[in-house]
Amino acid sequence: MKYRLIIALLFAGASLPSPCQAAGAAPLVVDTDFEGGSATVVAIDQERSTITFMPGGDPARGWPAWWYFRVTGLSPGQTLTLTLQASDRVAAERRRAGGKPIPAYWSQPSQAAWSVDGKKWRQSRPGNLSDSAMTYELTSPGNELWVAWGPPATTGMINQWIQGIANQYDFVHSFRLSKTREGRVVHGIRIGGDGDPDRQLRPVVWLQARQHAWESGSSWVARGIGQWLVGDSEDAQWIRDNAVVYVVPIMDVDRVSTGDGGKGALPNDHNRDWSDQPHYPEVAAAQQRIGAWGTDARLAVFVDLHNPGPNDKEAFFFVPPPEVVGPAELARRSEFLDLICDVYDGQIPMTRKTRSTGPRYDPNWQKISGTWVSQHSDDQAVSVCLETPWDTPNSTIAGYESVGAGLMKGIAKFLQTEDPTQQSTE
Repeated sequence: MKYRLIIALLFAGASLPSPCQAAGAAPLVVDTDFEGGSATVVAIDQERSTITFMPGGDPARGWPAWWYFRVTGLSPGQTLTLTLQASDRVAAERRRAGGKPIPAYWSQPSQAAWSVDGKKWRQSRPGNLSDSAMTYELTSPGNELWVAWGPPATTGMINQWIQGIANQYDFVHSFRLSKTREGRVVHGIRIGGDGDPDRQLRPVVWLQARQHAWESGSSWVARGIGQWLVGDSEDAQWIRDNAVVYVVPIMDVDRVSTGDGGKGALPNDHNRDWSDQPHYPEVAAAQQRIGAWGTDARLAVFVDLHNPGPNDKEAFFFVPPPEVVGPAELARRSEFLDLICDVYDGQIPMTRKTRSTGPRYDPNWQKISGTWVSQHSDDQAVSVCLETPWDTPNSTIAGYESVGAGLMKGIAKFLQTEDPTQQSTE
């Protein structure tokens, strides 16, 4: 629920000015009444400039792990203490199994994201974990601070980038994938194939992010992909001249917009919706395009972008299991992974070791996007999921974007292996 909350001074004698709050200063206010905003305020101690809170979000709309809010009523140089408790609400998918709330570590990054204007984001000093609560201390440069689980990538932010890059470059085109169940538009960009009568014969690369709404870092990886594609490197130029690339930075636009977690949403989340009867129109629209390219043997690469668990400190790939991957596809995928890791130079480390999305991973493994794509394309197409860590010192906008650029360098190398007259120089 969106709200503005003011809690008066909580302790006896608090009517007197404290060292932390000057006489006549405005009270601290927590605001989530904006796109993607989400938090549950437990208490505000005005005297000590301390806010205790939990992640917000509707448990029926995904794991309550995301938090993003604005604090006003600060003075320049004032220290603000934020104490983050684990959500006490049980996500819907866990409730059905008689489960407990998600572990605290899903919502407690070592460093919080913060901003003075909601646009330029930095990382806080490392927080202090005690009794399952994480405490961050920030010094306010001005009268307000924006804070979040990670650098937010709201629908508005991403759509503004899409429109800007499409306006700046003639060879970049924005497109509408679909409307969501709640009436919002899912946007993406297409790069390559302009003025080419044989565009319908070109290999296709499809990259998508945010099937789980709270994994905001994956949208920044997607933006890094787009920024690399419009660059002046020989490899980027080669892709624009020889392939068609689609980038969808946010799939679950509805839950990104409302500040919900997305993962484990009812009746299922986006990455468990890739079936013959998908619940979400945007999944159905992606299936229609990808299925057609698979039938025509045009799909070359499919990458689903995510953020993994908190203990993962290296980027890695989930891959469809042996149950759906034949020998030729396996060999092609191995070549792809070798090339990616050979040229990758992102700020966040990447490992060649993969993990399987098979029956042992999830009972709904056959409804995961990568599995569906593998089953609906030929054995020369590569279908993977890239997981980029969110709890590292480089899990910043620049760090995420460097992962996207590093991924695309490898994809360029991979695509050029099909054309021996064209070799990457990067």
